Amino acid sequence: MAELRRRGLLATAGLVVVAGALSGCAGLRTEFDEKRNGGGIGFGDVASAVPAAVPRVTAVTDPGRSRNGFSYAVDFTLVTDSVDPFTAAQLDDVVRAIWATIPWEVNALSLVAVTDAADPAAAVGVDLRAAAAELTPLGVTHAGQNGVTLTGLGVRYGDWTRPA
Repeated sequence: MAELRRRGLLATAGLVVVAGALSGCAGLRTEFDEKRNGGGIGFGDVASAVPAAVPRVTAVTDPGRSRNGFSYAVDFTLVTDSVDPFTAAQLDDVVRAIWATIPWEVNALSLVAVTDAADPAAAVGVDLRAAAAELTPLGVTHAGQNGVTLTGLGVRYGDWTRPA
């Protein structure tokens, strides 16, 4: 009897794992289909919300989204008018604007900042690391030379809600 129960539990656990993997693959398939069909992925009004919240950001470029466990990671490049490092308040306003306008909940946000330059090769990296370190209780990982990846957004900014 105990052997049958153990086999039943193992079979159930196996089905749960397979179902989870298939649902993750279905999500990726849908995303690939959107890209292939020219639909693209909508990032909401991030491109205008961030410069409105932090005027030193002149543009938000290079949006990207990837599957990260059961949620999404998103990344952006912030184009700025100054090489000066961001302050914690400026970075906080950038992240809050993204959190409020992105059309899906993210569990990781990667940001890189560069100066505005006519030639992209002439752009200079702008440091976000010191500012990010002050944004507790966010998890902070350095991304590249000056960028950051932030986690725990819901803890700092509250539960995500779909933009109106």
